[in-house]
Amino acid sequence: MIMGNEEIRVETLTPEQAGKMIGKGAEFVRVGLQQNIFPFGNAVKTKSGQWNYLIIASKFYEYIGLKMEETHD
Repeated sequence: MIMGNEEIRVETLTPEQAGKMIGKGAEFVRVGLQQNIFPFGNAVKTKSGQWNYLIIASKFYEYIGLKMEETHD
């Protein structure tokens, strides 16, 4: 997204990264996103049948009880 002259990037996580942070495997996160169980991201199935995942880092951190500034040390 571009605001004024500045491009803004949203920090994202992979299912592997998210799973590691909550002590679960990536497949747990993937299936939860596919089933719309988690409020921090989405799973989209492409025409080819493959799944793509979007995990918004700020929403994930909020879900697990962390503030964004606590994650950038």
